[in-house]
Amino acid sequence: MPTNRLHNWRQTLATELMAGAGGLGVYWDRGGLTLVHLEKGLTGVKVVHHLHFPCPLERLEDLVLPLLETMSLWGLENSPVSLAVARDMGFSQWASLPRAAAENLAQVVGYELDRFLPLPAESLYFDFQILGETDTEIQLLLLALPREPVDRILTLLAQAGLRPLALEPALQAAANAFALLGGRLPASWLLLHLEPKGFDLAHIQGRAVQAFYQVRTSSENQAELLAQQLEGLTQAGNGPKAVCLYGPGDLSLEVSAIIQSRDLEVIPASALSLDGLPPEADPAGALPGVGAALRTLGKVAFKANLLPEDQRAPVKLGGFSLNKLLLSVLTALVVVWLGSALIHKRVLLYQVDKQLAQLNPEVRQVERLLEETRNQVKQLQSVRRLEQTPDKLKILRDLTSLIPDNTWLFHVRLSRQTLEISGLSKSASDLIPLLEKSGWLTKTEFASPIVTDATKLEHFKIKAEIKSLEPAS
Repeated sequence: MPTNRLHNWRQTLATELMAGAGGLGVYWDRGGLTLVHLEKGLTGVKVVHHLHFPCPLERLEDLVLPLLETMSLWGLENSPVSLAVARDMGFSQWASLPRAAAENLAQVVGYELDRFLPLPAESLYFDFQILGETDTEIQLLLLALPREPVDRILTLLAQAGLRPLALEPALQAAANAFALLGGRLPASWLLLHLEPKGFDLAHIQGRAVQAFYQVRTSSENQAELLAQQLEGLTQAGNGPKAVCLYGPGDLSLEVSAIIQSRDLEVIPASALSLDGLPPEADPAGALPGVGAALRTLGKVAFKANLLPEDQRAPVKLGGFSLNKLLLSVLTALVVVWLGSALIHKRVLLYQVDKQLAQLNPEVRQVERLLEETRNQVKQLQSVRRLEQTPDKLKILRDLTSLIPDNTWLFHVRLSRQTLEISGLSKSASDLIPLLEKSGWLTKTEFASPIVTDATKLEHFKIKAEIKSLEPAS
């Protein structure tokens, strides 16, 4: 009997050590809803539960009761949740904006979104990635999902007591699964999602998804179109070195030869460091669910989150039960060690203070003189800085005389080193050279894009640096 109890205790201890933080990934495509419950412990990531509910979007409300029962059965009522949505339900588009938009980039993207995507911003959940910057513009990749179908999914989750902390395209979620569980990947690689009638392809460079490609075709033309797509990508200077592949097994075998013929490493979904996924699970649905669940467990490689901040659930990453106890004990020991070291230093400091108190008056007098000298030096430095600061009233008077009559200022902010003005003008672009001619300013530029209103007046915001006066010789 004691032997059995000892065995049971050891088994419980091992289970507690390996158990850890849990999170739920939800993936929606036109075939239904897929749930993946992940747990992260000392031994890695494990699929605890996997379930697929076949259901069209129009009958989504039928899943409320089954979803409630599943969450109760799995014990995930308070678990963090992340949502991934099928790539073919959304949009992706390259875009470029002026470099001046960098200061309020998110606001400018929302304002300019209608120019790049087929739906207005208020009808979309969207986010963006910065792909690169030049002296004149910023290159972006826009990601968007239509609100109407996504809102129905969010309503279903809310009725089941689930509030996602993130919303992302399925291909990005799958990319996170490969990035976190696929070992060391090259700097440039491809993510390929195979389907019976086409494929989705993402080109990933470093920590950014450079592009999404979606091809729909017959099964007879799939291999040829994929070969053409790979040919174009591998010819680039920073071409990919590997292809992470998921989809139906028979299709994966067929295209592996095409990929390997271009000297690309093939990394299938089966190579991921992931335990517990049922053999019958469809990789096309399971992998985005895994990637979504990974976002709930910690940092991910690709962070685009289409859900507005005010709709996101607070991030509460779970911890280990027994591991927390062990960590607390270790922390306490470290605190005790640091405390003993601190006490030792305090004793030494007390001894030094006692010796200093016994020093003769002459040494203390020298210390006072040194302190007075330092204070005088600081005062002298302050006076010199004031001498080098231009007269703000004179600057304002000179600028007022330079600004033309067809310009009205609404806001002027003048500090020691910078000037910011905003207002209306019939020709805002003429203001930059006028301000530079004043002799007071340098690095004069627009702080935001010029916007023309209905009266044909141009709204502008200009910032500049104030030149310092040369120190007197």
